[in-house]
Amino acid sequence: MTNAYFAADLALPAPNPLYLRYQQMQADTQYSIHQHPWGQLSWISLGIMDLELEQQHLIAPANYLIWVPADIPHSAYVRQALNYTSIYVSDHLAQLLPKEACLLTSTPLIGALISDFGQRQLGHMQDQSDQNQAELLITRLSQCKSAPNFLPSSSDTLISPILKALQAGPDDARSLSSWASEVHSTERTLARRFQSELGMSFGQCRNRIRVLHALAWLKEGKTIQDIAWQLGYSTPSAFIAMFKQLIGFSPERYRQQQSPLTKS
Repeated sequence: MTNAYFAADLALPAPNPLYLRYQQMQADTQYSIHQHPWGQLSWISLGIMDLELEQQHLIAPANYLIWVPADIPHSAYVRQALNYTSIYVSDHLAQLLPKEACLLTSTPLIGALISDFGQRQLGHMQDQSDQNQAELLITRLSQCKSAPNFLPSSSDTLISPILKALQAGPDDARSLSSWASEVHSTERTLARRFQSELGMSFGQCRNRIRVLHALAWLKEGKTIQDIAWQLGYSTPSAFIAMFKQLIGFSPERYRQQQSPLTKS
């Protein structure tokens, strides 16, 4: 089946050099496979967004932007209700961004630039000042770290069962040595496999799985103490330290954040 553009996309004039669209998405929202005539940045407030590409699955918490170049087929899934900003990027500015779909790490300045557009509910750029702001945003994004995913997946026969078990039970505190016995391998071999297959250590991988669960539970209103216990931490402070290291600020601040779309 041919991958189609959305009718709303085809009705738009080209970004000048950006076009922003704002939407409040409901939980369990699914978008079937489609593509866009321009590169697209996806920015969410709280929550988690999943994008499925032909050979890639992007999972992004709210401190990342998802970048998908023009004409790349993808589908999307929103796990929980969230405020969403779609940013179409002109072909000229898109040349500054990666050639492949990826995650881009946000910064306070990037967040402020997007928030200003959102507070003004700006779609197309209205004047030279807006265009300058758009160019600054993309320039800053071009300088950010990119990653193929927040939580890489693997079909490796040793790594895959461990990932599945940790995703099903994020409180599982077994050591790498214990997992090595479980999958009939050695600790050294598993450590090498995690680095070669996922680009991170076993501990880093487990923390990312845990933080994705934490983001969902924070959205549901669970207390930080309950989340810490459900993730296998003996004290909330240990959980908070892990969360801050990966997300950049505390779980409570994450919960209290409000999208510009919901501010009075």
